Amino acid sequence: MILAFALLFAGGMFVGGAWSFFRSKKPWWSIVGLALLGLLCFGVSIWRIQTG
Repeated sequence: MILAFALLFAGGMFVGGAWSFFRSKKPWWSIVGLALLGLLCFGVSIWRIQTG
C-alpha cells in the first residue's frame, strides 16, 4: 500500500514536470515522455490501491 501512495506521488511529480516542460517550450518528446510516465504511475498506483 505504501508503494501505491509513493507511485501516486511520483505520478503527480511527473505530470507536473510535463506541465512545466510544456510551459517552458521544451521538446515535444520530453513532454510526452514525462506525461506518459506520470500517467503510468497513476494507473499502477490506482490498480495497487484497488487490489489491496
